[in-house]
Amino acid sequence: MPPVDPSRRTLLRLGAGVATAGLLAGCSGERLRTPWSPDPSPDPEDARAAPDIPLLQDARARVTAYREALARARPSGSRRRLARDLEEVWQTQVERLDLVLASLGADAGVAAPGDAGASSTTGGDAAATSAGPVELLEVGRAVRADLSAMVEGIAAATSSHRPMLLSLAAQHLAGAGRLGAATDWPPLVGPVGTAAVPVLASTRPAVFALEVVAARSGGAERERYEDVLSPLRSVTRSLTTLAGDAAPVPPLGYDLPEPLSDGDERLDLARAVVQDVAPAVLAVADRAGADIEQVGSYLRLAVQARLWADRLGVTDSAFPGMSLP
Repeated sequence: MPPVDPSRRTLLRLGAGVATAGLLAGCSGERLRTPWSPDPSPDPEDARAAPDIPLLQDARARVTAYREALARARPSGSRRRLARDLEEVWQTQVERLDLVLASLGADAGVAAPGDAGASSTTGGDAAATSAGPVELLEVGRAVRADLSAMVEGIAAATSSHRPMLLSLAAQHLAGAGRLGAATDWPPLVGPVGTAAVPVLASTRPAVFALEVVAARSGGAERERYEDVLSPLRSVTRSLTTLAGDAAPVPPLGYDLPEPLSDGDERLDLARAVVQDVAPAVLAVADRAGADIEQVGSYLRLAVQARLWADRLGVTDSAFPGMSLP
């Protein structure tokens, strides 16, 4: 009996399986690890990058101050759950930073609890958290007030710890946005040239996938996807411009798992492709150099990626775009 040619639908599904594996690669263990890991570094001297110690200590002091401010808040209703989630994430960050500093032979660099807030947050927004009960919005404003310090720390960091500091800052600013203190970002100025290509390679399929799931859904579900799709399209256009001649020609489309007729399947796909953006940004973090404006744009992308994931119901993590061993 002669072999039967596979149907077009069968081929589509086979192709979709392969393509989906590629789309989901960023969420399945291919992410950067935080520096402290059971696996030894191939270059011990690089792993013990002493110049980063003050930067890591500063970052830890900031997280400690945020936790202290959050402990003075008295949220109610759903805001109580948000405060609890942030406390859990920030506690994990402190624990991870302690491990990193210990691996570098350094201490936490923080005085007694209660003193960190005076040294780690500055500006009018932060002053509101200096004493007494506070509103969650004030906590968010205190976090946002540290934007310049975060960017300067990332710009000064070595390649050993820059992705970690970038991821940490992204979680903090995204958290501030969830508390009501969103950052007013300037237009994107980076990454540029070939550095923009890996990020573009994550946003383009994300746009395509979100367009598909939005088209196949309706009502509140569709609005949810469109809330992410609109800013993601804008970012993708900016990245295409910034990549310039290095930008590859976009494909006509991407194979996706079919039929996507179920709401859970659509949501899983949307979450997966959006979560690929932050790892792509972290992977090229060194390309920003010490340029403050470039670092700020990289940070903006990582923050936006975290907020898009939040809009789709992805649980917050201590280091967005990275994995913890």
